[in-house]
Amino acid sequence: MRILYIDHHAAAPSAGGDCRALQLAQHWQQCGDEVTILTAGYSHRRGSNPTLQEDMTERRIDGVRFCYLNTPCYAHGVGEYRKSVQAFLKKLYLSAPQLVERYRPEIVIAASGYPYDFFCAQRMAKLARGKVVFELREVWPELQRELYPAEDSRLSSCIAEYAMDYALRGADTVVSFLQKGEDYCRGKGTRVERMVTLPAPMPPQASAQPLKEADAAALAELQKRCGTVVAYAGHLTARRMPELLAETVGELREQGVGAVIAGNGGYKLLLRRKIRENGWDNILLLDALSERRQRTLYGMTDLIYYGDNRLSDAPYGAYAPLLLRMMQSGKPLLLATNGAENDAEKAGCAVSAASLTPQGLGEALKRFLEMSPEQRAALGRHAADGLRARHDPEQVARDYRSSLLLLWV
Repeated sequence: MRILYIDHHAAAPSAGGDCRALQLAQHWQQCGDEVTILTAGYSHRRGSNPTLQEDMTERRIDGVRFCYLNTPCYAHGVGEYRKSVQAFLKKLYLSAPQLVERYRPEIVIAASGYPYDFFCAQRMAKLARGKVVFELREVWPELQRELYPAEDSRLSSCIAEYAMDYALRGADTVVSFLQKGEDYCRGKGTRVERMVTLPAPMPPQASAQPLKEADAAALAELQKRCGTVVAYAGHLTARRMPELLAETVGELREQGVGAVIAGNGGYKLLLRRKIRENGWDNILLLDALSERRQRTLYGMTDLIYYGDNRLSDAPYGAYAPLLLRMMQSGKPLLLATNGAENDAEKAGCAVSAASLTPQGLGEALKRFLEMSPEQRAALGRHAADGLRARHDPEQVARDYRSSLLLLWV
């Protein structure tokens, strides 16, 4: 098969970000397929972006052909991001004839997360007399209303609803990484021609790298004073609720609980001020760590915190590569999420907060403290077992390819 895979944010492990597109393409190529990943020149989700001089620049990355459409850099914000999406979509639509002539795709996959790229993918598929596939990973209209309630007009909301409904109805196959994608479509009253539900592939695991000497010394000092240490490493944003972890651990200081929070972002100043004002000497703040150093940090602590306050996609099983990366550590997880439709709950490797409050998270943490060493170790094993059983990248790619073969034949 000749496959054109459209993903605005596609990235290689060396660039950071979501490597799903690359993982799928590598396996499909091993099966004899010809795959091209079509992506934007700039994405805020990558750690690094390529320097481009012109549109449709090709790069060979880890054996896979990437084709970049030159898009402007932007500061991470709703307005600038939407301008980037518009620039990418405009070039994608206008360049469709040239892209079809160059790559002659038999299957075009719209996989950017938002539904608007489906219109471009459908145009290319018609020009190439091929089939079109839509990936469902986020309930886009609902998510936009949740994230930007003040910015979104009724017109914008109607456009997003129409685009999502059109993509779900118009695709020859919908590949859903939402485990209850069928429930979502049923609730919208959208009739889908064919839907295939797949687990998300676990991301590539970075090799461990030692912490910086000062960070390692600070962590060792914290562990001397605290019998149990919780770790979080990632962006410090409202979605991840790092302040919830800080407040919870701060209240449990007398019970020998500590936390290390590594990352940068708007919440860091708030956390630093709270820690100082409350005298929480059992909380260690570190600068952002690479994925290699995050793996080392997780291996040195007792459990890992994962927070996600989104409401929109929680009922359907959120697509969460970050959660899968945390599970790769083989450690127990401390969860603060809306709903129980997540991969850690299904694997049985987490203790979960009943509510997104210091009291709710504190009760979950106390349950962990009451566990024996054997019970804690079992949680970690469940994480590794769950990944192997459900999220093996090669198996996901095989199942995905099987659904494409039905269209190709």
